Amino acid sequence: MNFKYSVWTFGILLIMGCAPKVTLAATKVYPVQWFSGFAMAELLLKEKTPVSDQQDIKALLDKHWYMPFELVNLQTKEVFSADRCNQVLPTITQLETDKPYEFPPFIYLTAMCAAAESIAKARPAQYSFLSSFKLDADFPLHAPKNLALVISDSEWKRVLQNKKIVSWADVETVKFVSKKDEYQAKYDLSGAYQNVSLIARGDFNHDNIEDILLYAKAHVVGGSYVSYRLFWLTKTDENSPLTLIREYPVSD
Repeated sequence: MNFKYSVWTFGILLIMGCAPKVTLAATKVYPVQWFSGFAMAELLLKEKTPVSDQQDIKALLDKHWYMPFELVNLQTKEVFSADRCNQVLPTITQLETDKPYEFPPFIYLTAMCAAAESIAKARPAQYSFLSSFKLDADFPLHAPKNLALVISDSEWKRVLQNKKIVSWADVETVKFVSKKDEYQAKYDLSGAYQNVSLIARGDFNHDNIEDILLYAKAHVVGGSYVSYRLFWLTKTDENSPLTLIREYPVSD
């Protein structure tokens, strides 16, 4: 056997035997998902539209609503008619319907518009600390105080300004009533109820960390008051609390 060849072969084998084995770790991707609480395609449009991907959700923003609304821009005082999301999204927080009886359906519809826009723009996440998230009896203990139902403006301002008040449960007594399924739960607020739905997951603020989008409908027992709200929440590590990224309508 050729001596040089033997030395070369032995050297290669030695290197292979001593070199550490390098394994490329697979990066887990947390996809953008939406659930039954996001009901825009089924309930709010003139023509029922199948939704299978984010492009379909983006297309919903230009679909006609089941009815148009006469709106007023609170800043410019302009009055105009709108019948699809893309007509209101640029200035959604500045608009009101000029017919009081249309206010509840308009707020619900615009909340779904804001949700659709957010889902359409969401990205898959590279990291998630929300694997244990549940809409259960303990959720109010961990949810931000913004989820509380406070009808009085002065009381709401006091709650927002009080740094010692952190969670939803810090604001009011919240009893877990029932769970419809994995994505929807009902909470008793002593004289009112709040139905909370997980309607989407994804990276909504584009920081590579998974977030959740919640929809909350609240109504007062024996009264006409109703509210429709959206909350974008996240956790930045395993030990951090649920934190608020964004809400609609915005708390004053």
